[in-house]
Amino acid sequence: HLLSLIASAATKFNLEQLNYLIGFIDNSWKTETIPIKEKLIELLGAIGRGCQEDSAARVLEVLWDMAHEDQLHRSMLDHLLYCHLRVFSEGRSSYDALKRNYCLKCMTDLQRNQGWLVSALKHLYELLLHDLTNTFKISEPDLISLLVNKHDIISALIQSLSTCQLDVWNKTHGHVTIDTLVDGRFTHEESIKTHLDLLSFLLKKGNLYLILKRSEELWDTLITNENASSFGRELGLNWFITCVEDLSRDSQLALFEKRISKLDLSNLSPKGFECYKLYFARYNLERFRRAKRSSNDSNKSTLSN
Repeated sequence: HLLSLIASAATKFNLEQLNYLIGFIDNSWKTETIPIKEKLIELLGAIGRGCQEDSAARVLEVLWDMAHEDQLHRSMLDHLLYCHLRVFSEGRSSYDALKRNYCLKCMTDLQRNQGWLVSALKHLYELLLHDLTNTFKISEPDLISLLVNKHDIISALIQSLSTCQLDVWNKTHGHVTIDTLVDGRFTHEESIKTHLDLLSFLLKKGNLYLILKRSEELWDTLITNENASSFGRELGLNWFITCVEDLSRDSQLALFEKRISKLDLSNLSPKGFECYKLYFARYNLERFRRAKRSSNDSNKSTLSN
């Protein structure tokens, strides 16, 4: 109850008073037990949800910095980011700029490709998905457009996947398992899924197609790469199956011709065969359509003569 009273009072603090409280919390954070730290996180989150924008920005900054501390246990990291996300749930239109700012901070962590990578991708996904108000729904496409066009997030995601895969392979000397940790917190499987989920989300919500060049890079990274793990390969195949509509028709055909048709059918897993069959069927259907159009055009030409 004491923390609830503090949170209620703090929502009316000016910045100077809030900074004094934050200093006290910071000192306690360095020495207190895990249960007390969890309560301090809740306190900051409650203050951030109830105060004005300038104070909320300060609380968001503190939560963000805490979440970036080294050696932070995953459960506490998740709690910090959950409270950080909830500050935006109040739906105030003025928070759009703050939301955009933290999306770009996540983008910076993606480009650095260091220990906070998976957390950054998961939080970016949640920020973009967090559309509980009409305000966020309206601004979301613009934000995705900013990330795609100005910051080239699609290319960065695929490059990040490639780098992570090589790093894990080197660290384990090729003995990568489904439980191999990439950063002490998240498994390699979670890392791949997080990359692919965000990629799919960006394409669908942004009404975008994955261009052929990026499709080939993703295929080469997850499917034919000699450093690819078996479960990573299966995740990749599943992505190309479920996200087939995120490739244009021409890209689907070209990918089949240049990559998928080169697979050794005798060594394919059930998921691999499913992928081959899907793209092969689309390839044959399109060839039939084009042949039929060509025949019709030829007949029209003959009749006109």
